[in-house]
Amino acid sequence: MTSTLDAAPEAAGATAPGRLRRLLPLFGSVQSYIGLVLIFVVGVTTKGDIFLNQTNLTNAVGNFGSRGILAVGVTLVIITAGIDLSVGSLMGFSSMAAAMLLFYHDLPVWQIVPLCMLIGAAFGFVNGAGTSWLRIQSFVMTLAMLSIARGLDRQMSDNASVGTTVAGHDGKLTANSASFESLGTPGHNVLVGILGPDGVYFPVLAFVIVCVVFHLMLSRSRFGRHIYAVGGNPTAARLSGINVTFVIIAVFTLSGMLAGFAGPIDAAYSTSADPMAGNGYELDAIAAAVIGGASLSGGKGTIAGTFVGSLILTLLDNVLGLNAVSDNWQLVIKGSIVVVAVVLQRPDLVRSLGRRLTHRSHPATGTGQQPQPANKEKKA
Repeated sequence: MTSTLDAAPEAAGATAPGRLRRLLPLFGSVQSYIGLVLIFVVGVTTKGDIFLNQTNLTNAVGNFGSRGILAVGVTLVIITAGIDLSVGSLMGFSSMAAAMLLFYHDLPVWQIVPLCMLIGAAFGFVNGAGTSWLRIQSFVMTLAMLSIARGLDRQMSDNASVGTTVAGHDGKLTANSASFESLGTPGHNVLVGILGPDGVYFPVLAFVIVCVVFHLMLSRSRFGRHIYAVGGNPTAARLSGINVTFVIIAVFTLSGMLAGFAGPIDAAYSTSADPMAGNGYELDAIAAAVIGGASLSGGKGTIAGTFVGSLILTLLDNVLGLNAVSDNWQLVIKGSIVVVAVVLQRPDLVRSLGRRLTHRSHPATGTGQQPQPANKEKKA
């Protein structure tokens, strides 16, 4: 015969709060998709035709394209339980390098972009080497690199902006300057006729291609499995034969390379390179990765989630801008969303808070003493 004490936990587990706590892990895994749907609903209900306009959506995603590319690199680092705070400054440095290579040396795009990617990869390699060989915490190492890259950027440019619209003797743009515009200047699409009559905005195309390539790398390659293993348990990964040092250096190098790739895109979008370009972009990149489900403790995260997280941030900026929300409140809202995203990734924390609230609402059973039954049922 079943006692009332044995039945009590089952009854408690069958309550609505109990069922809700069991659903928290599932909710945390799809939080980014739910957030994306909610933003679409808000955009449609508040600004309807303007929000759903193809030009508006294309420009919104293109505006965030360079930061989305940064977020992909940051995701790789976060999965290994590291952090990269230098990507914004590295993007700014490569943006200035691209503008100067175009303005002073008139190099073609097919040379500028690889050179900038190489520059970014070199900075990223230093980040990885300092983290793995010198045992400097990634937070400290990349924070130092943030300052170094920004200082070099300002010194190289003499604290002055460098334009990317270079005119020849006839007053028209040079051929290299005109082709550079296609990297991100609004109104200049690429692959016209191949991807439809209007082609596609290059920052959007670049962001999508980067996401696809690195998604396949993480999900289909041995190196991708090693990245997750190092983030999950570096000691176990090392004992299983994985070269942990190589993996850490490699992800920081890839993150720097992507920052170098984003630099020319950002310079083309702004039609100039500013010494402070990319300032704060690292925060948006980290936010996109975290909202997309990447865990700062390592071992968890996907490029697909980062892609959705980037869409959430760019559409959120767009919706708030269309509704005339001030920049100050936009920062407050985005910061709050990041906090909620981190909390939802920790269902154990939510369960603990739920139990504390339950005990407070029932002080008789929340004293830490086990309740004693008045009468014990006899066995049949």
